[in-house]
Amino acid sequence: MQTCQQCKQEVELWNKQCSSCGFHLVLEPDEQLKSRYLRGPSLGAMFFTQGWALGARLYIWFLLSFVPIIGIVVLFILLIFGRRWSWKHGAWASWAEFQSRMRFLDWLAVLWLIILVGIYFWTR
Repeated sequence: MQTCQQCKQEVELWNKQCSSCGFHLVLEPDEQLKSRYLRGPSLGAMFFTQGWALGARLYIWFLLSFVPIIGIVVLFILLIFGRRWSWKHGAWASWAEFQSRMRFLDWLAVLWLIILVGIYFWTR
């Protein structure tokens, strides 16, 4: 792995000069950032399985999610592995497009959860 010596020296100097704030700057390659993001769970897959699978371009998993008993298993599988599989097999135009879609689907899931909780308390 190549590291720019100029940037590395500047970051190390900044960390030495500003040690009282409690933060430490770290140089991290883009691949490590992507890997960490892809390993994270997807709220969209957990709360909105069919819509998430369709939006994430995992069409076989979308169809499997409609089978009653298998659908529950699909929910947990997509929660854990969905982002990685979607990035690998989704034919996305760019990393930014992929992240944007995943963020949208996660927020959609949170909104869906809020609506469901609201309906529950409204009907009580």
